[in-house]
Order: sequence, then C-alpha cells, then structure tokens
Amino acid sequence: MESIRLYLGTACGKSTATFGLLMRALSKGKKVTLVFFDKREENSSEGKAMQLLASHAGENEFGQLSIHYTGVNRIGTGPGGSFRLYSAPNGILPEDKTAAQEGLDYIAEALQRGDDIVIGDELLDVARVGLVEWDNVKAAFEHRKDPTVLVLTGRKAPDWLMSQATTISVTTQLKHHGRAIEGMDC
Repeated sequence: MESIRLYLGTACGKSTATFGLLMRALSKGKKVTLVFFDKREENSSEGKAMQLLASHAGENEFGQLSIHYTGVNRIGTGPGGSFRLYSAPNGILPEDKTAAQEGLDYIAEALQRGDDIVIGDELLDVARVGLVEWDNVKAAFEHRKDPTVLVLTGRKAPDWLMSQATTISVTTQLKHHGRAIEGMDC
C-alpha cells in the first residue's frame, strides 16, 4: 500500500503533479488536505481554482478539499518581485518559522483525522533550510495511518524519508525559459 509519495527535483512540475493528483482524488470523492508552505492565496495563480474546488465539497459525490496557506510566502517578495530565497538578505524571518510550524500542525491534524491524501507543498524545502526542525516533521508524520497517503514536494528529501517513501518522482530541468510565468509556473 502506498504511504508516502515524494515529488523532488530542481525543475518545474512538482506542485503541478500534486494538483493533478488532487483533482483525481476529489473526482473520486476523497478527502484531501493541501498545505502550501511557500505562498499565500492572494499571490498564487491556483488560489481561485482551489477555492472553487473547496466550495463544491460533497456535491455529486465530489470530494472534500481543505486548503491552508502559511505565511512563509516566498513569491513576489524578492527584488523585482522574484522569489525571496531563504539565503537572501531578508532570508529567514521569525514569522517564517512560526508560519512553517503552523503549516506542519495542519499536516499533523489532517493525518490524525485520517484524510485520504495530505499534501505538504514545499514542506521539504522549508524544513531543509531550518524553518521547522526535522524532528518536528518526523513527529507530525507519525500520525499517518493507512490508508492515508502523504504527498510532499521539494528539491530534495533526507535519507530517512527517502527510505520510507513508497513512490519517488524527480523532475530534471534540461532547459528553462527564464523567469516564472504567472498562470503557468506560479
């Protein structure tokens, strides 16, 4: 049985893959929790669509979607509206750590409830740069019970998580057009 699915890599497509999975699950009546760890609803291209999906919970055997945005918010906050990377001059802010822990708490709650699919979008990168401690991440994941599938995205995952994962997909960037395109890449 699948328990943990990882979408890793430096190329585009990790979050997009989770959205496809989310659409399939909702279409089959499943309960899905999605926690964004690096964006806010107001600056994400998918925000309106996610709210629309969430508003149709239970209609015509459609599933339930619970969405949570943390305040980590890297999008559009760097120089010229670029991503604010955690190593930048305004790097990790105290409120980033608070928001990341709040997002991890949403993950733990969904796992405790036994939602069918729980998605931590960019949780791996948030933990990798130290916004949440890996020990806290492990503790949250201990709430997962079958048949809940935990789906995580990020550039890379620690060895302990790689060994626990039942599915790992990796994106590889061979060429990139330049800056992120709103409505396609962010």
